[in-house]
Amino acid sequence: MSSPRLRTQFERLFEHFQGEDCAIQLEELTDILCCTRRNTRIVLNKLVEEGWIEWIPAAGRGKLSRLIFKRNKIDVSENLAKRYLEEGKIEHALSVLDNDPARLTQVFQGYLGFSHLEGQQVIRLPYYRQLATLNPLKPTRRSEQHIIRQIFSGLTQLDEKEQVKPDLAHHWEMLSPTHWRFYLRSGVRFHNGDRLSITDVIESINRLKTLTLFEHIESVSSPSNNTLDVHLTDADYYLPLLLTETPAKILQSHISEPEKFDLIPNGTGPYKVTRNDSSRLVLEAFEHYFGYRPLIERVEVWVFDEAHSSMVYPSLTHPNKPTEGQFTDVELDPGCTYLLLNRRSGIAKNDDWAHYLAQRLNPFSLLRGIPDQKVIELGLLHAHGLKPGWHHSGILQSNLTPPLIEDNEKTQVTVAYHSMHPLFPYVIQSMKSLLKEDGITLKMVKYDLTVETPDEVDIWLKPMGLANHRKDALIGWLLGYSDIDIMSNQENFSNWKKMVSDWRSQPNQTFPAKELAKQLVQTQQLIPMFHCWLGVSQDQCGSLQNATCNALGWFDFSQVWVKPE
Repeated sequence: MSSPRLRTQFERLFEHFQGEDCAIQLEELTDILCCTRRNTRIVLNKLVEEGWIEWIPAAGRGKLSRLIFKRNKIDVSENLAKRYLEEGKIEHALSVLDNDPARLTQVFQGYLGFSHLEGQQVIRLPYYRQLATLNPLKPTRRSEQHIIRQIFSGLTQLDEKEQVKPDLAHHWEMLSPTHWRFYLRSGVRFHNGDRLSITDVIESINRLKTLTLFEHIESVSSPSNNTLDVHLTDADYYLPLLLTETPAKILQSHISEPEKFDLIPNGTGPYKVTRNDSSRLVLEAFEHYFGYRPLIERVEVWVFDEAHSSMVYPSLTHPNKPTEGQFTDVELDPGCTYLLLNRRSGIAKNDDWAHYLAQRLNPFSLLRGIPDQKVIELGLLHAHGLKPGWHHSGILQSNLTPPLIEDNEKTQVTVAYHSMHPLFPYVIQSMKSLLKEDGITLKMVKYDLTVETPDEVDIWLKPMGLANHRKDALIGWLLGYSDIDIMSNQENFSNWKKMVSDWRSQPNQTFPAKELAKQLVQTQQLIPMFHCWLGVSQDQCGSLQNATCNALGWFDFSQVWVKPE
């Protein structure tokens, strides 16, 4: 008998007796349940197994048995809903709660956060989409970057104070500005049990040479056991910092089942992936991790589709004021969402069009077209520059009109954006309305990782996704995953790359992040839009220690622990 059917039978009994315990003969129950004497016994036994009732049969014909209700209708519905949540069947869970979203929210909120399960300390967190690309070599979004840092190790990493510290390399030294030596740990193992080899490290670092961010790496070699030499074409006093970037994570040379690697990757980090599908991501503490073993043994990220995200995903709801109590340590995203103009081959190649788009699609106008409730939920603030507190956007003009169209060219602008993002659909609609007022049609291109023909895109709607608050984090974004290299003209991008090279070539220098950001905005390469609040929900994580929100909007799973009440 299915659980929904059993729940219906329980509710019949509960409603008939109004939840009151009673003395009754079995024959009376057959009439109430509309089934045979044999099936009535089966139903009663199953209800006893579920712990919903206690049935004390009387010995002898004509004597009264005892029916005791141990649960009420609400308890039964909520317990059944929890079972469906375990299976990822949200629609079924909603159904047994009489399609009441408020009840589902209440049930799920009680299911979130910290708990003990089968002797393990478990954290359950909600998310609005599947974390499907956990491969450091592929374009990744903010949340995937965070998970990757729990699964993989690099030669170096940033600590909680965002300072470079050892990871797979326990020491390093600069033999010259173009020659660095790293000393590696021994006995490191991958999650599949294989031992980390120097070949794995060499191939991982060599693979980076094809990326703009690491193109100054010339060669990699091992002069002795557990020793790695990295030779550069240009001086770099900050190579250990560069190697904390996501693409620099160390992978195994030969990946088994590469078609599954994006979902179930194999790293050497504190957590290994044991499940990753459309309903749940499960991370388990890696028993053979070379560092301190995590104190939280399992982390589950539960996936809820867009239809349910607003009612069961409180971490999307950031207060406008940090004092409202649901969140602590609330701070602004270190970057912003922005519009990237295609100044190489798109309509913004024309300076007049670039100026028009930068003025027309300003954050003040765009925000007016986004529903107030969504602005409040996502904690949006106007961005005047790439980072909070920077002001590079200039003065807005009134009575703006689009440039003249030559040769009857169709007035259509193509915009590309992530297909699953809680904010972007609203921004797109706001852009569409603004451009329509000037007779311009907006063509929308949705994508998951990237667009097949980027040269045909006029505008990209993007999040910066900075992994830390350091000003030099702009380097990894600019040269790594911003797509500015394919959207800007060669002269401008060469100048921005030179700013990075000049900084790398001198020790103890502060990266000129503000000047770089100023040039990107004032050349109308991009349009800063919004900053948002990031915070950790105390409702979910109140018992966790060290659950401090990082720049990626999460907290480091490997550093938290539970303080007994």
